[in-house]
Amino acid sequence: MRGLMAFGFLVCALSAQAQLYRWTDDSGKVHYTDMPPPANAKNVQKKELARPVPTESSQQPYALQQALKKFPVTIYVSKDCGDPCKRGLAHLKKRGVPFAEKNVSKQDEIDELTKLAGAPRVPTLVVGVEVQKDYDLDVWDQALDTAGYPRSGTP
Repeated sequence: MRGLMAFGFLVCALSAQAQLYRWTDDSGKVHYTDMPPPANAKNVQKKELARPVPTESSQQPYALQQALKKFPVTIYVSKDCGDPCKRGLAHLKKRGVPFAEKNVSKQDEIDELTKLAGAPRVPTLVVGVEVQKDYDLDVWDQALDTAGYPRSGTP
């Protein structure tokens, strides 16, 4: 659990970066860095970070700018997810939350989701480092409210 939290904090800290490297040193220790690993590194993986693509920031409310900066939102979906994914995506759009959408279809994407959420279940919502499996309107709203996303898009 600590490793997952540390990784989440690292991802947030590196949110201004476009890539992250995961590699193992000679003693078997796994490292996450924003710099390319040394030549003797093993199991090197280069990850592109998913970041929300906000509209012109000067036109966004201050509360939304702050929430985007501190707690980026990512939703994991799949083509076979059906209604739960459709409802989750529609809710984020209705609420006006900018988000990154990750379509899970390849084995490495399934492995990434399993490591992040403990199971390859979609939809999975990530708000900053908080992970919510399955679509639950109240739980998702609570996570978005806690992160400071305004409810301006909802009635």
